[in-house]
Amino acid sequence: MTTLFFGDMLPPSREAEKRREHVLVGTATPLKLDVRPIEHHLTPRGSICIGTFHEDRPIGRCAIPRDSVKDFLRMDLFDRPVSLALNVRKGGPGMEGSLLALVPMDRASPGGSERDEPWRASVPGAAYDDAIKAGGDGSGATQLVGIFLGEVVRFEGDRREPASMLREAADMLACVIRGQVDSVGGRVLEDLTARPEG
Repeated sequence: MTTLFFGDMLPPSREAEKRREHVLVGTATPLKLDVRPIEHHLTPRGSICIGTFHEDRPIGRCAIPRDSVKDFLRMDLFDRPVSLALNVRKGGPGMEGSLLALVPMDRASPGGSERDEPWRASVPGAAYDDAIKAGGDGSGATQLVGIFLGEVVRFEGDRREPASMLREAADMLACVIRGQVDSVGGRVLEDLTARPEG
């Protein structure tokens, strides 16, 4: 089972990423997502929780500043299907991953360049803009922007492909898409109560 974290506004820093082994997996087919504000008891003060749903199943959630929510939703980033990617790294209780929606740059940049769009700095996943690209070979393919949707983790005891980080990451993404996720709080409590005493 893959556990859904309540994520911060941004994924781990690039400096932290460079110090950890990681793999990036994605969907071959774009998916229709519903991204909207939701209530969540862990939402930090001054922020709004944004939930991501696929076929009415929750697949991600993150917090963004309250004053950025209107601009974020007004961009209509998810009015058409998008591909998903999971940037997975070893760490924490097992395998951790940042869930990203890969959105064409022109959809994330309506009517201007980056320097003309002060809201870009507040969009979840803006730190991944330079790292998640397609068509860097000059072939004319669309450049993609990674929009951060949330954090997921697979506990070490739940790993299905311990010999392959790539296959493990692919299985984690498949579980997220199918909605096979637990609450991290409940799962941590289960693990603690299941451990033998002594």
